[in-house]
Amino acid sequence: MKSRFLVLAVATALAQCAVTTAAKSSSDREPNIIILLADDMGFNDIQPFGQSVIQTPNLNALAKEGMRFTNFHVHATCSPTRAQMLTGVDNHLAGMGSMGEIHFPEMDKYPGNYIGSLNDRVKTVAEVLKEKSYATFMAGKWHLGGKPDQSPAARGFDRSFVLVQGGGSHWDESGLASVGPKSTFLEDGKRVPRDTGEFSSDLYTDKFLSYMKDAQVQGKPFLGYLAFQAVHDPLQAPAEYIKKYRGKFAGGYDKHRQELFANMKRLGVIPAATKMSAPPPLFKPWAELSTEERKEQERLMEIYAGMLDNLDANIGRVVAELKKSGAYDNTIIVFFSDNGPSAAYMGLYPGNGDGKWIKQQFDTSFDNLGAPKSFAGIGPGWAHASSAPFKLFKMIVTEGGTISPMIVKAPMIKKPGSMNDSFLAVEDIFPTILELTNAERGKTPNGVPLEPLKGQSFVRVINGKADSARDANYERGEELFGNKAYRQGKWKISWLPKPYGEERWQLFDTQEDRGETQDLATQHPQLVAAMAEKYEKWAKESKVIDWDYDFLAKSLFNYFDWRKGIPKQIESKD
Repeated sequence: MKSRFLVLAVATALAQCAVTTAAKSSSDREPNIIILLADDMGFNDIQPFGQSVIQTPNLNALAKEGMRFTNFHVHATCSPTRAQMLTGVDNHLAGMGSMGEIHFPEMDKYPGNYIGSLNDRVKTVAEVLKEKSYATFMAGKWHLGGKPDQSPAARGFDRSFVLVQGGGSHWDESGLASVGPKSTFLEDGKRVPRDTGEFSSDLYTDKFLSYMKDAQVQGKPFLGYLAFQAVHDPLQAPAEYIKKYRGKFAGGYDKHRQELFANMKRLGVIPAATKMSAPPPLFKPWAELSTEERKEQERLMEIYAGMLDNLDANIGRVVAELKKSGAYDNTIIVFFSDNGPSAAYMGLYPGNGDGKWIKQQFDTSFDNLGAPKSFAGIGPGWAHASSAPFKLFKMIVTEGGTISPMIVKAPMIKKPGSMNDSFLAVEDIFPTILELTNAERGKTPNGVPLEPLKGQSFVRVINGKADSARDANYERGEELFGNKAYRQGKWKISWLPKPYGEERWQLFDTQEDRGETQDLATQHPQLVAAMAEKYEKWAKESKVIDWDYDFLAKSLFNYFDWRKGIPKQIESKD
């Protein structure tokens, strides 16, 4: 009996020692980093930021354990955002001054700035952490170049499975436009078929989890980047997810926007005094739609909701695996979207305007919406709702085009469930990760000098030691497709082409007027002049080109007045 007690006592002591050792080794380990990126998702599309219909329980859980950032800004389109996030450098200086799909001679005067991929004057966070013996992997949308020296495998990712282009079918290799009818997929830098038949978010998460498990077997800390293709058009989702939202949007986009606006105020994700921006002249009010138009618009949003619901479920799979493996407590998770919601219909993509290619390749009937061969976009009505109360959406450097919800779950967060409304930007993620992992940026392999960092670490914000990463009078310039903006503390000037702006500098107080409803330029002309001068200095330093606005009007900004009739992207039963 005594020997049995002795054995039990020894076993207990050893177990306690093991727990203590494990706890110590866990706290001593470098943290794992996971970046979760949604595509074309609006600020209020998830429940922690005001969504009232679409269910996102896993993001809810992350928000309750982490922090919500309600004044976090990205770029107005996807690849510039991804360039700034991965490098911490302004998109122009990183090689993505525009989108890779757009090029004209004016861009050639700045070699390396408008190449449509990351240049050799930046290092990605994967390259930096790989030098620190992190396992690095990603799955999902890349959109930063498809040549061998531009792929994730060449930019620091040990393992990767990616869609090279900006979008395409969520089920197969079908592309977005007649000028690029097939999508390209790479695994570890080599082209692979997309023939498994899985929905995009499910497939990318499968790959991501397999890479994550391999990294854990190696015993290394890891950087994982899961870049969802959802909710980028074409609108497609597994049938069971679409079915969940049948009839949930019968009230229409105008009513939905008002409901979201009220929810956002109630949750405190926007100031109580915020005013709603006016609808742009791009779509008809819901009350003016015909019965058939309403039916089609409802179905589009039902699919969009299903895509987000499925995205959230896959985030739940990642969290469940982290908890199962014991890595969750030592993992920092960052979730956000790459830009505001897209207002595009599918006919707006290059070469799609006459509809011939679409009819040849896809089944655009109402009954097929959401299925693998459907081909439809959400349009400006629902995009306007998803960006409430902010002005406009993707492509434009207004608040609606550049603000994104961000959730950070990290072990050093002192007040789980808290919110922070200080200004942060996507380029801040890079220096934040470096500080969290005690990593240094180092040098490029070829000795080329690195471009200066644009971002600032916000570690002191998430650990509760500071309320903001920037001082009250911070300054920041941004530009995309000739859309110009410059921030100086609470003030923001913007220069936008018509019909989105006045083709002159406008001034907004982003502290009092988040919806950009009141142009104060005539009241503060000296401030506007001074800020415009600062913008020009920043633009010169950042090597920003002068855009041809006739070209833009005929290509990127060729939205027409939707109040004259909704473009026919859905075939009638007749």
